[in-house]
This record gives sequence, structure tokens and C-alpha cells, in this order.
Amino acid sequence: MTWENYERLAEFHDLFMTEAWERLRPRVRSALAHLGETSVVVEIGAGSGIGTRTIAAETRARIFAVEPALVMRSILTARVADHPQLADRVTVVAGSVPDDLGEVPAGIDAFVCAHMLGHLDRETRRGLFAWLGSHLRPGGVGLVTTQERPEAPAGRDGDTLLVETRTIGDYEYRAHHLRTGRPGRHSSRYEVWRGSTLVRSESFEGRWEAVTAGDVAADLPPSLALEVVASGVALIRSRDGRPSRDRRAAR
Repeated sequence: MTWENYERLAEFHDLFMTEAWERLRPRVRSALAHLGETSVVVEIGAGSGIGTRTIAAETRARIFAVEPALVMRSILTARVADHPQLADRVTVVAGSVPDDLGEVPAGIDAFVCAHMLGHLDRETRRGLFAWLGSHLRPGGVGLVTTQERPEAPAGRDGDTLLVETRTIGDYEYRAHHLRTGRPGRHSSRYEVWRGSTLVRSESFEGRWEAVTAGDVAADLPPSLALEVVASGVALIRSRDGRPSRDRRAAR
């Protein structure tokens, strides 16, 4: 999926990401709660800010939220601006990784790459982790989400693999995740229903591949090490192993 696709997808994005971030919240808290208000967390692929809001609730650190897609970044910026506690601590950075990370401080204490690595090819992932490895302070930590690489399901292209639903007002929103049969591609269709009547639908196809914990481990530079902590969740640490704190860290 190109960043331009989000101009049509953004309307539906938040409806189906809230639960994913709530499931991740305990891991965010465990990884980042010790950081104090002078620490720096970088969120890669911040999207519309659902994750940014979750991260900010679980740590006192400053957050640099990096997002390349204009429409998603617009929602992110509005979400930050409307929340005084976010506006004081969150800086929204426009651009792609790793090329546009120049606005991020040279020393960071933590990073989060959640629900986004599948958008990146291997070369870009390795470039990103090389940058993070060279900027992560001793004892720093990263949190990443991963997937299992599924076997190709039986069926035809366009067959529905998963349907999620969400009701808002008179409308039911349905997200159909579709079989493409082509490695590294993802297809979805979003429908808006009023009762038994289909009001409208939007379809998208773009780049997405399952990135496993093994893939991430292979992408890391020698300065970083991977630790799987739960299904689909891993921590990345600098190899000296000391927790990163500042003098005003939460106690």
C-alpha cells in the first residue's frame, strides 16, 4: 500500500485499530513506564495517533511520532493538538524512514514499531534498524509487533479471509481482508451498511508482508538483540543490557 492509498483508507483506519492497541498496552507499559520526562521515545509509523495516545498514557517521556502519509499525519497532529498533555510532549515528524529521521534527537531511549513493519521491504527495515541501533542510548529498548507467515490459504483471489465489524450511529462498518494469492500484497474492502442496505464500499490493495520475529532478528545490526516476549510482540535492546533511565524517571 502506498502512502497515497491512505487518503481513502484513513476514514476507516481508526475503527479497526483501537482493539489492537489496547491488547498491546500492557507491553507498552512494561517497556516504557520507567522512562522519565527527559527521555525520548520515537514512534515509527505513528499513523493517526491511536498508538501515540497509548504510548503517552504509559510513559512520561517525550515522544517523536514519525508518519509519512499526509492524511494520517493530519489526523495525528489534530489529535495531539486537542489534548494538552499530548501537545506538551509529542512532536509530529513528517517523512519516511530512515531517510527523514533528521528531526529526531541524536540520542533516543526507546522506540516503537507497531503494526507497520509489513509496509517496509527488507532493505528499508535494515536501514531503519541500523539508524535506531546507532541512536539508541545504552540500555535503551524498542518494542515491535510481528506476525507469523501464514500458509497460502485455499481459494480464489478476492475470497474473504477475515471480517471485522464496528457500529457507529445508524451505520455498520465492515472490514473485509481478502486473499490476493500474491506474496507481499494485501487487499481489503471496507463497506458501510445501514441495516441490510449497502451504502458504499471502498477497496484497497498495496504492499504488506508478514514480518516474523526471525525476520526482525535477521535485520538487526550487531548492537541490537531481539527478545520475544509474547505472541506477535518482541523487545529490542541495546546489548549492554542496562535499563535506560533519566534522573527524573518514574518511580
